[in-house]
Amino acid sequence: VATLLEEKGHLAAENRALREQLESDAAGAAAKKLLRLQTQVEELQEENYRLESGKEELRARCSRLEQEARGLQVRAQELSGLAGEAR
Repeated sequence: VATLLEEKGHLAAENRALREQLESDAAGAAAKKLLRLQTQVEELQEENYRLESGKEELRARCSRLEQEARGLQVRAQELSGLAGEAR
């Protein structure tokens, strides 16, 4: 009985040690995953900032081109009127 109780104590201690190791490994894996996710979030935030900047530049360019197109339409109408008069 004493031998079995001693073996039971050793097995319980080994079980505790293995559970602690498992918890430690799980915590380490979770920490690594968290770090990876944080890095990914930072990269996506940087990409989002870059895309937003590009979007603003394209809006400004589009506005300039629309204004230029309106000016060219007015000029084309004027030239069309002058061509009609010349005929």
